Amino acid sequence: MTNNMKGFTLIETLIAILLLTMAIAGPLTLASKGLTATLVAKEQFAAFYLAQDAVEFVRYVRDSNSLGGGDWLTGAGAGSGIDLSACLGANGCYLDSIQSTITACGGTCPVMNYNPANHFFSYTTGAPSAQKFVRTVKITNTTADEAVITVTISWNDRAGITRVPVTVRENIFKWQ
Repeated sequence: MTNNMKGFTLIETLIAILLLTMAIAGPLTLASKGLTATLVAKEQFAAFYLAQDAVEFVRYVRDSNSLGGGDWLTGAGAGSGIDLSACLGANGCYLDSIQSTITACGGTCPVMNYNPANHFFSYTTGAPSAQKFVRTVKITNTTADEAVITVTISWNDRAGITRVPVTVRENIFKWQ
């Protein structure tokens, strides 16, 4: 009897399994990296919007103080002016645009809280956000009629990795 039986040897089977594993691992790696990039982008978007929220609140305070007849940055002379002088210090300040509160940072500003019921970031309600966003607002007077707002959002992601901070700068002017 001749040995004409054909089949896979152990080496051929191992090579086939290796090729199959590589064919499956490639797309899974791409999907994993895409998911990670999406999560980082989501956090960067949130950080940018938190920075823009602070800039808009400072503009609101400037406008309210000016329309109330007070100093455009400190609110002095206005009956219900809001004082931004806490943000003029070297450490800056943290502000809660929902509660209209401004507090000087004593070294570092606190982590913002996230309220899942209304989807707002605040310092007074909610629990510390999973991303641990820290918002620091600094205002620098360049002239008597101009100031520079610098808002920096720094955070650690859910894995504890410190991300590159988002910084937004805006010049505001005494318009009245």
